[in-house]
Amino acid sequence: MQTGIKEKLQSMSFQLRIALLLMAFTMLSSLTVWHVMAGQYKKEMIAGASEAVHSVVSANNEVLHMTLKQVEDGAQMMLNDKEYYDFFSGLPEAQVSDYMSYSRLIGTAMVRQFSIQTKVYTTWLWTSRWMFGNSRSMSVSGEGILHSGLLELAEKAGGNSCWLGGYDFGQVMGSSWLQEKSFYDYQYPITLIRQMRFQYSDFGAYHVLPQGEEWPVLFVFILEEDIREIYENSVSYVGSICGITDENGKIISSDSENFPPAGQTPEEIFSHMGKSGYAQCSLEGREYLLCFDSLKDPGWLSWALVPMDTLVKDTMEQMERMQLLFLFLFLLLSALAAWVVSGTVTKPVSVLAAAAERVSTGNFSVVTPVPTGGDFRLLTESFNHMVREIDKLIRENYLIKLEQKEAQLTALSMQINPHFLYNTLNTINMLALQNGDEETSDLIVSLSEMLQYTLKKENGKIWLKEELGWASNYLHIMEKRYDGRFLADMEVQEELVDCLVPRFFLQPLVENAILHGFRNMKSGGHLRIVAEKKGNQLHILVEDNGRGMDEKTRRAYLAGMPEQSGIGVSNVHERLKLIYGETYERRVISAPGKGCCIHLYLPFEKEKTDCRDMMP
Repeated sequence: MQTGIKEKLQSMSFQLRIALLLMAFTMLSSLTVWHVMAGQYKKEMIAGASEAVHSVVSANNEVLHMTLKQVEDGAQMMLNDKEYYDFFSGLPEAQVSDYMSYSRLIGTAMVRQFSIQTKVYTTWLWTSRWMFGNSRSMSVSGEGILHSGLLELAEKAGGNSCWLGGYDFGQVMGSSWLQEKSFYDYQYPITLIRQMRFQYSDFGAYHVLPQGEEWPVLFVFILEEDIREIYENSVSYVGSICGITDENGKIISSDSENFPPAGQTPEEIFSHMGKSGYAQCSLEGREYLLCFDSLKDPGWLSWALVPMDTLVKDTMEQMERMQLLFLFLFLLLSALAAWVVSGTVTKPVSVLAAAAERVSTGNFSVVTPVPTGGDFRLLTESFNHMVREIDKLIRENYLIKLEQKEAQLTALSMQINPHFLYNTLNTINMLALQNGDEETSDLIVSLSEMLQYTLKKENGKIWLKEELGWASNYLHIMEKRYDGRFLADMEVQEELVDCLVPRFFLQPLVENAILHGFRNMKSGGHLRIVAEKKGNQLHILVEDNGRGMDEKTRRAYLAGMPEQSGIGVSNVHERLKLIYGETYERRVISAPGKGCCIHLYLPFEKEKTDCRDMMP
């Protein structure tokens, strides 16, 4: 058996043996290095995950701060509103009828005031005589508010905003009906309370509700579930828990039944109040990563718990993926090293032979490595120089011209894509038909079909019948435009209608004959278009009996000068030369007063596959 293995190894190429040796060494060394680095890598991965989760908690806390700040800004704008001041400054003399008439107005104004705060559930303005706002959306009584302790909190805040959360609304309001319910939407509301000493400034005069009078108290309620939406599912680790705690340790909101609103926050979490960062803690025998961020005003703490076993599991999965990538890179490097080593010990002539084989296939981009010494150094450098010169010659004399040719062909074939105009013409056509103007409708249909032809996506060749259809529509329009000046007819062999031709090559020739050939004619013009097969060529003839051209003008026309042939005709001939090269021919026969005949000879081509595949 040992002899068999030895024979197999000896039969291998030197390069392959070096590669196997390096790969075996790589696997052993990588496993050793991996075990050494695994512990440190695990710590770094956990630290990275901690930073990521903490950044999520901080971002959620910022969104929470912005939400509360928008509500506070709304309350401040309300405080400085003259409309509220005018009513509540006369509150001591107000009668019940006054309260009733203003109740709807103030309620509507409050809804408008907080309309941009989408998370606001409802708002109240409370006085000892009347409660303004939509209090019916929350079951409450004036007696309940008086004994809730919320008014005392507002008074203690001295006119500043006071946020309250983590309380059971039914218990605080003393509502036995709500306490009997197992659940209702506003059971744990987040509440803004503020004494509203309304004021405003008018041309330097400052007006404010006087001391000693009753100041209304503003209540703004946000549902706990709307606050929960800010952070819910923001931490992707399985089993993670997010929540918010107030300055007294009461849970304001959380996404776990184990941390219900109005419950007490564990000391392991509450001890980080006023801080921002992350740490590890143990709750009910399970280790967690705790990430936290404090909200200075109103003094709340946002936090997230991620089970360490889940975090480590995800980390280990990432480590395994990294290990596979690490091994793959090492194997790749070893293979590259084997190639380099074998290249330094094999004969340089084999390298030159391989290079010559590459050059024979037309690959001039690879540079042959030059040996560090020996007789083949000069030969290899000369070979590389020869390859570079050949590559340079090809690029300068062939590739660059080919790229220019393709660029010109692309530029000349570009057409406007008039979707809007096409749709508009269809609309005008319908109006013309409705008004009984069939002649106008006929012209519009011709123009629409021309535009529809330009909308086709094909950039290559099309059927001759499609190009003739384009030209026929154009002639129909021009015959109407130059009424009685000329007539046109087409003679096309039946077998040619499905041969292939470039798009837009015929209409510029027809247009040139009409605009230049029949320029000074009032009538009697005749335009003839012929398509016939001559051998392996497609012969296209555009003939008119117009004013013709002298020999100088004919030569300039053949030379493609735009001032003589027109830009459209010049572009047609340029395109046909780019497409067909030397197989394209054209002849121009003309004399002054004897009309003009343009002969085009194109290679005859037919679609090999079923022509129905080309139908739009």
